[in-house]
Amino acid sequence: MIEFLCTVPAGQIPPAIRGTLVRAIEQACGEALGPDLQVKVDWIDVPKGFGFRGGEPSKTSLVRGKIPDGYDSEARNRLLREVGDAWCRISGGKEDELIVSARDRSWTGAGVAL
Repeated sequence: MIEFLCTVPAGQIPPAIRGTLVRAIEQACGEALGPDLQVKVDWIDVPKGFGFRGGEPSKTSLVRGKIPDGYDSEARNRLLREVGDAWCRISGGKEDELIVSARDRSWTGAGVAL
């Protein structure tokens, strides 16, 4: 199972294009990681006035994935690139308004200092 959580500023990614974005994420996962994996995509809308970047309302979307352990950096890079390219093409957003990541499912972040 591959899981993506898309955290977006309210109004930035309209519901009308979310299905297209989900299909693009599913396609990127199939091409980069293999066709037999299920993909789940969830959405969080950050209310207006709750997300800022540089003191201004943020337009940045976060697309965070959890993928099965064991993929090499080539597969991971391909996945991230394809998701990012599709997101910008479909949403009309800019590259500097998007963060895409994919961590191994088993990674817990334990021992990482913030």
